[in-house]
Amino acid sequence: TKVINYITTPNAKQIFNQLVNDFKTGIHVFNLIGSYGTGKSSFLWALRQSLQTTTSYFEGAKVAFGDFQTINFLSVVGGYKSLSDVFKEELQIKAESIAEILQAFDAYYQNQIAANNGLLFIVIDEFGKHLEYAAKNQPEKELYFLQQLAEYINDSDKQIILLTTLHQSFSAYAKNNNLTREQEQEWEKVRGRFKDL
Repeated sequence: TKVINYITTPNAKQIFNQLVNDFKTGIHVFNLIGSYGTGKSSFLWALRQSLQTTTSYFEGAKVAFGDFQTINFLSVVGGYKSLSDVFKEELQIKAESIAEILQAFDAYYQNQIAANNGLLFIVIDEFGKHLEYAAKNQPEKELYFLQQLAEYINDSDKQIILLTTLHQSFSAYAKNNNLTREQEQEWEKVRGRFKDL
């Protein structure tokens, strides 16, 4: 694990508090948006350190989200490829359909996380690379997976947070890639399932 001389800024504290408060009100899917060099990846590092080690950059971090026995991270650095393929790789599953991928993910969540009274963070840094891929390669299929994943995670009975980082708004990735009007409408529908921070 790399070591960073992280300084917790007022903005970082505000983002952390908003994440906690929104999670408690039932919002579980977030985009952390900021231009290059604004500290998004460093924030993710500090968040993980605060939740999984003795070093805390955010006051009361370990209990802020609730009384969990374990806090787990599934962390991915985005790439120009299908997000559903990334999930299959990370969870080591052989599934063909989106439904099968989500069933396998649910089994992982129930057996590895929920059974141990755990909280799961799915962190996708550089999420924009997946959105660029989605816009140019079977946008309907890619967006459908994202929509289904977001709906699954936003279920208030699930103790999961999906936290992604973007350099620009979710919608900008659609506008920059010449999608049809119908595809843009689908894009907006999926975007609405993410809370921007």
